[in-house]
Amino acid sequence: MILPCSITDSELAHAVIHDLVPGDKLRVTGYLRLPRTPDESMWLVVTTLAVLENAPQLSDPAAVATAVIERYGPYVCYFDADVPEVEVFTETGVPVGTAPEPTGIGELLEAFEQRQAAGGE
Repeated sequence: MILPCSITDSELAHAVIHDLVPGDKLRVTGYLRLPRTPDESMWLVVTTLAVLENAPQLSDPAAVATAVIERYGPYVCYFDADVPEVEVFTETGVPVGTAPEPTGIGELLEAFEQRQAAGGE
């Protein structure tokens, strides 16, 4: 989940902008502001930020991963930049199938959910 955040401490803001890299494992504490109406968004007001584990350093810049794993509710999608297909799994690791391209993920999930509702696999 991507959540809008605000940081009032200038040192925390500096750390987020200059010291953190994608893949760092963090512990973030603060206050969650829930929406008062359906069209308002949630916010997290960050009070402390701790790096639990630094992202692994890549010795070869050419070895940067070209794959991304994204979560869509209870589903996980594996995108590989080298191929158009998208592998989709449930959050528990059950294979859902392969979408021929990213635009086909919705149809794949709908078909999977219909099979599950019918009691089949």
